[in-house]
Amino acid sequence: MSDIVVVAQTRPLRGKNEAKRLRARGRIPAVVYAPGKENVSVSVSPRELAVVFKTGAAENTLVDLEMDGKKRKVILKDYQVHPVRPEFLHADFYEVALDKPIQVKVHIELQGVPVGVKTHGGMLEFITREILVSCLPLDIPKKFVVDVSALEINGEVRVSALPMPPKVKALTDGDLLVAHVVTKHEEEAAAAPAEGAAVAAEPEVAKKGKAPTEADAAAAKAAPGKAAPAAAAGKDVKKDKK
Repeated sequence: MSDIVVVAQTRPLRGKNEAKRLRARGRIPAVVYAPGKENVSVSVSPRELAVVFKTGAAENTLVDLEMDGKKRKVILKDYQVHPVRPEFLHADFYEVALDKPIQVKVHIELQGVPVGVKTHGGMLEFITREILVSCLPLDIPKKFVVDVSALEINGEVRVSALPMPPKVKALTDGDLLVAHVVTKHEEEAAAAPAEGAAVAAEPEVAKKGKAPTEADAAAAKAAPGKAAPAAAAGKDVKKDKK
C-alpha cells in the first residue's frame, strides 16, 4: 500500500493570476481526474510532490491524496517544471480503484555491455524505452530491467522477451524491437543524411527538465530571484495549465 501522502486543498479560482498567487504561498495548482467524476481543481505542496520522485517511478507511484479529510488513491498522471529553475509548476493526478485494472506506461532499463559491443566493436541501439501495460494499481512495475550482455552482432531484444510479472499484461505489440546490436558502419550509414536532403532544424519545443528535489524546492523558496542551473532534459514543456 502507499505510504506517500500529499495534502490537496480545493481551489475555486483558476487562471494565471491565481497560479501566481498559489506559487507565492509555496503551493502549485493541480487537477484531480477520476473516471465518471468531475475534475477537481486543487493546490498541493511542491515539497510533498518531490517525495513522490524518490520512488524512482514517479508517474506510476500510488499516492494517498488527502482532500477534505478523506484520502483518495491516485497516481501522478503528468507534471510540469520550470524550463530553467528546478521548480514544479503544475501537476495532474488520476484517481484509481485498487480492484480495477488500469493502463500505464512503464520504462525499460538496459543493463550490461553486449558481447557484440565489447569484443566485436558493434553499437547498441536502444529503440523502445517504455511500453504500455495493464494491471491493478498495486501491481504496477517500477520498470523493466533487461540484461543485454549476451547480445552478439545483430542480436536483439523484443517486447515479448521482457520479464513480465504474472499479474501484468503487455499491451504493446510483442514484436516491437526494444534494442539491438549493429555494426558501426550500419549505424553510420543510417545516420548519414540523404544527398540533397535539407538538414533538420532544431526542435522548437523546449524540453521539460527533471523533477526538482526537496532540496531544490527549499533553495528556490529561500532565493526566489536567483535562477538555478537548468535541469537535464526530460519531457516536453507544456503551456502552463490554469
